[in-house]
Amino acid sequence: MRKDLILPALALAGGGAGFGLRWRQIASAFDPQSMLFRTGAPATLALAVLAAAAAAALLWLTRGGKTPEDWAGAFRCSSPVYMTLMAAGGLLLFAAAALGLLEGMGLLALWKQGGYESFPLMHLMAAALCVPAGIAALALGKGNYRGELPRQYPLLATLPAYAALPWAVSLYQEHSRQPELMIFLPALAGVVCAALGLYAQAAFAFQRPRGKLCLFFSLMGAALLLTALADRPNRFFAVMSLACVLLLLGQSFALARNMFGSPQAEPPAGERMPSGAQEERTGGIQEENE
Repeated sequence: MRKDLILPALALAGGGAGFGLRWRQIASAFDPQSMLFRTGAPATLALAVLAAAAAAALLWLTRGGKTPEDWAGAFRCSSPVYMTLMAAGGLLLFAAAALGLLEGMGLLALWKQGGYESFPLMHLMAAALCVPAGIAALALGKGNYRGELPRQYPLLATLPAYAALPWAVSLYQEHSRQPELMIFLPALAGVVCAALGLYAQAAFAFQRPRGKLCLFFSLMGAALLLTALADRPNRFFAVMSLACVLLLLGQSFALARNMFGSPQAEPPAGERMPSGAQEERTGGIQEENE
């Protein structure tokens, strides 16, 4: 069973279905005057059932397998799919940083005029941390793809998780005075799951492997963040969400390949050679045999 493909596909399908149900829930069950959702709405119940079913399916599919003991064993992946996801996610983090800083400066101006309740420290911090997180995503993606990790990879592994933490706090501060939790529950749950998935990934760099937890929270976070896009969030949240979805899918794809196996076994990182060197070595062996 190709769990490296099935698990990310399940997260994408769950996120797409959740987006549709959340859109329907807001259109049919939300009262903009009272800022409350009508209890017992079919879309609300369907969304809850979908979330529970997705969580149960992920828990079931992540059973078994052998959790790698270190970072290289967990995320070494020579698939172009993995490199594409990591590169796209890293570049989107740079875009999120620019958008977040612009929005943060606008909130700061509103705060000075008394039009915003709290100082937007967490918002600005999350936006600023997107820059080192994007650099880390590109460096680690390249290192895992080529089998040549940078010396500072344990530090780099923590940077995406550090960016997700103030993002979660900023989101809660922004919506903490809302009269109903359902208004921002999918977004908050998605950011929290994404942060946990990124922290579980970083744990591999410090020989604290949590393979099943990393897969579950990464994929659940990706699905919930896609669902939360139906709330029509600000540009920073939308781009940051898409960046995290790509990174979470990328790390889950690599980890699932290494935990559950892939059709073609990959050589250890130390044994890989450039194609030209491999051809020269093969040619030399053939000449010696002749």
